[in-house]
Amino acid sequence: MQASGVDRLYSVVTPLVRRRNVRHFCVLYGDHTRLSRTERIEDLLDHFESDLDLHIAANSQDRLFIHAGAVSWKGHTIVIPGRSHTGKTTLVAEFLKSGAAYYSDDFAAVDHTGCLHPYPRDLLVRTESNGSRRVPPEEFRAARAQPGPISLVLLTEYAEDRRWSPSPVSRGQAMLRLLENTPSARKQPAFAIGVLQKAVESAEIHQGWRGEKEQTVQQVVNYLDGWSLT
Repeated sequence: MQASGVDRLYSVVTPLVRRRNVRHFCVLYGDHTRLSRTERIEDLLDHFESDLDLHIAANSQDRLFIHAGAVSWKGHTIVIPGRSHTGKTTLVAEFLKSGAAYYSDDFAAVDHTGCLHPYPRDLLVRTESNGSRRVPPEEFRAARAQPGPISLVLLTEYAEDRRWSPSPVSRGQAMLRLLENTPSARKQPAFAIGVLQKAVESAEIHQGWRGEKEQTVQQVVNYLDGWSLT
């Protein structure tokens, strides 16, 4: 079977000979654009993985990828949309510590029926030295979630000294926020809108500032536990 073409071509340039007292760089290209220039091959590989994920998210035709963390609490699926460095991984990790199952800390992958699927990447956790490392959910003693419908969408940002006290918002408002975090929305707007409509048709949408992760997660799981009692 022959491929119809190449969607994106990556090239890596590394020094063949390393000399003392000379800085040596590894360079990553995507097509004709330089994506990364770094002395550490590990940093280059992280940049490659990030760019590849984004390219897949922007061009996939059988899954809609939303920048979001996602977990499952006792069968209830929670989606937390947001760009990088907005605290998605922090919240996802706290949910996992509390007993939730793991979908993703970066991309929520939704099929054409609105069903959420796991995204096969471990959590990317920031380190104290401003670096990052991949952490499997099993390190939190968390299971990997099974595909399922979205139950709850949390539209939230961190604010110091605030407590999680959300307000319900309309599905239309949720659609706009989710579209803002959908890389393929510009290229495939009809596909993105159609999938998102199905994804949120049975979901509750909560919006509000959040403070400390422990308090926020505890309130959310207590709320979902109340669903199970009704």
